[in-house]
Amino acid sequence: MKFEDKVDIYDDLGKCMAEDLPIESLSPLTNAYMVKFLDYFKRTCFIDLKKLELMINSGKIGFSTSLKHCDVEFTSFTRDWEIFENAELIKEKIEKIIRVSEDDDSQVQLMRGNDIVIVKIPSKRLQQSASRLVTYSTTGVALMQVLSDIFDINPLTDPDGCALIKNAVFGRYPLTKNGFQPGNPIFGLIREPQSDTPGLGFKNTLLNHLAGLSQKRTFNSVIFSSILEQASQFELGNAIGWFERYHLLALAYQGLNADRVVYDLISDNKEGTVGDVIVSLMKFGLEDGVVERRGRAYPSKLFSGFRFFKTKDFAKWNAYTCAGLLAASIVNCGASRAAQSVSSVFAGFSDLLSFESGGLPDPDCGRVMGAGLGLNLYTHSILGKEGDIGSYSMDSEFLRHSSFMSPCIAAAICLDSGTQLKRPEVTSEVFIRLSEMEPLFDNPIKQICEAAEKGK
Repeated sequence: MKFEDKVDIYDDLGKCMAEDLPIESLSPLTNAYMVKFLDYFKRTCFIDLKKLELMINSGKIGFSTSLKHCDVEFTSFTRDWEIFENAELIKEKIEKIIRVSEDDDSQVQLMRGNDIVIVKIPSKRLQQSASRLVTYSTTGVALMQVLSDIFDINPLTDPDGCALIKNAVFGRYPLTKNGFQPGNPIFGLIREPQSDTPGLGFKNTLLNHLAGLSQKRTFNSVIFSSILEQASQFELGNAIGWFERYHLLALAYQGLNADRVVYDLISDNKEGTVGDVIVSLMKFGLEDGVVERRGRAYPSKLFSGFRFFKTKDFAKWNAYTCAGLLAASIVNCGASRAAQSVSSVFAGFSDLLSFESGGLPDPDCGRVMGAGLGLNLYTHSILGKEGDIGSYSMDSEFLRHSSFMSPCIAAAICLDSGTQLKRPEVTSEVFIRLSEMEPLFDNPIKQICEAAEKGK
């Protein structure tokens, strides 16, 4: 192991799940559960059969936003294909087409209600590809072939029907730079690759989707967002060399409740404020030896009696501050049962911590505060009612600058009692249903700890 740090992991009930885990066993590079989690996100996409049938039957098959579905209309070329009624047949045929071998790891299922087909492509198809586009292209082309077969459509008998299928499934792709149309009937947990900024592929998931996958259980949503965020940091090169320990410690303490710091900060301040969480955080830091007082004379001690703090372990101090940021977000948003105030916590927490600690670095060295101020402006002022925090993805221009904000927002969404217009139940109902049938999203802290124990 490169690092000496070992942590105990606790669940959201304060129960110890594992002891003395090396922080490297909790890395997205080595933890078997995290590797499987990320693989699922890359290899899995979904087909909305009811949406596809509506598009074919109405001729409204092209649009420029997820809300406007009539940007392109072919009302003269509609077809009365009963796609939803043939869900089982479509599922079986797609499964045969995408297979590489009889014993590969592909998987095709119907979700409860039979309106959504879950397609998990074989690993070999992803391994031989330069990008993750293969998940969507393989599924899309297989679907078009299946529809052509079931409804007897081919260029000789019905060329317009062929064009209708292609435009309904892929929109204007590959003619347009942006690729797939918004609200496409084929979609995934992470957005299909279009003109993504390099390294942010794991960060383009809607925060509401993560709340849906966790069934709005706060700590589970925090875990999912933390894994995706830190995986992205490794991909970007931000968590390599000098900075690997920095990110692994923050992942453990903020994302996985290491040493019960997050749980105890919330428990001690369940009737408190953001400022109370910061006072407790400084006490924890002193008790655990993460920070210490400077000298007893000026300039280490001011004439008011205030003594400055210092730290000999900046990476661990950052991990504690990120844990404190999450606890403060949960305390604040949990009290109001509204997610919107989380952006104010980002700005207020950093400011108050600087005063309380006498100038020690705030979470992620100011990135949280800077991004939080911009996020606060857009969600409360410029965008107004369109600024529901859950409708943002983690690669939003307001969130991409720090990898420690998304877990706090994911937690806030879970604590929201319905104040958002775009709630998870509205935007992410498919993923709520997915969490009910996919064991991967059940009790993730236990699965992470089991994988870490094996990886010791």
